[in-house]
Amino acid sequence: MKKSIILLVLTILLTGCSDKELKVPLEDIGMVSTLSFDYIDEEMMKLTVAIPQFSPEAKENTQLFSVTTDMISKGIVEIEMQSDKKIVLNQLRVVLFNEEFAKHGRMRKVIRHLYRDSSVGNKVLIAIVKENGEEMLKADYPDKPNVNLYINDLLQPSINTAFNPNTNIHDFIYTQTSTVHDSIVPIVDKKDGIIKIEEVALFKGKEMLESIPHNEALIIQALQGRKNLAPLALDLGDGEEDKLVLDLISNKVKMKSNKSMEAPKLSITLKMEGTLVDYVGYRVGELESMEKLSELEEDIDKHTSKQVEEFLDKLKELEVDPIGLAEEFRKHYHGKWDKEKTNDIISKLQVDVHVETSIISTGNLK
Repeated sequence: MKKSIILLVLTILLTGCSDKELKVPLEDIGMVSTLSFDYIDEEMMKLTVAIPQFSPEAKENTQLFSVTTDMISKGIVEIEMQSDKKIVLNQLRVVLFNEEFAKHGRMRKVIRHLYRDSSVGNKVLIAIVKENGEEMLKADYPDKPNVNLYINDLLQPSINTAFNPNTNIHDFIYTQTSTVHDSIVPIVDKKDGIIKIEEVALFKGKEMLESIPHNEALIIQALQGRKNLAPLALDLGDGEEDKLVLDLISNKVKMKSNKSMEAPKLSITLKMEGTLVDYVGYRVGELESMEKLSELEEDIDKHTSKQVEEFLDKLKELEVDPIGLAEEFRKHYHGKWDKEKTNDIISKLQVDVHVETSIISTGNLK
């Protein structure tokens, strides 16, 4: 009897909650699709929200609000005071931060806030804006009907932007709390009326350290074992014209460490398989020969090995590990591992890079 009474009371209470939620009509809800954070100073930030408009009577397809605030929730409340709708984050797709915000190490706090919000999905993509997020959202894009869809589509995985780490909220929190990884986030910029993924930001701890170009970001993806890589454009020329584009079909990476904490050494074997889709240079007319094709493969191997080694030397100098190379030592270490051990390993790391390229077809060159 007592159990029945308790169940009846709970049912009434839950029904009351549901009725309360249903009291806000759908047309009175502003579903934020994009959030932007711009740095002002160590305390304040400019918060901008972009809300798609579905009413046929609306003159603009996106409603934008900006406030200066020191707290996200407080800023959302202030935006609700400007808007005629209740602001919700259930449909949030993209979060933008300007570069200065990232360099001052303030991204982690914002992402943690959103990560704890149960209404925000873990797959929300994040990106860094070269200049100003508010200006990027408020700009006109005549060929694009909706800035929210435009930015969201741009950041989705694509073969032509395979250097893009496609970082989402979960990825960022994972790398920020990992003892063997540093975070990487795509950088977008607006030039000549279009938005492009320009570079990739490299983090050391919670602060953005510097930006790296496409080819170096592609090395990170290749060494992390990403299967679908962007076409590889190489200039092998050393005084002679010798350029090619290799459409990569498969990519396999194998790493083996010497397990030493005092003199760490890592052997990396990268196997790439692809189709030669374009070539300009002195080898034209020779690539029908298997012998000449093998020579080209060897030259690609040497060139790519050198590029990878130079990039790993750069990471060593910066003492950052966006690839997770230190994991090859951590998994053999007995004891507690922390970020200082990763930095120590990277700063002393010696690498032996071996690239094996297989050109399975010369496409339309023949």
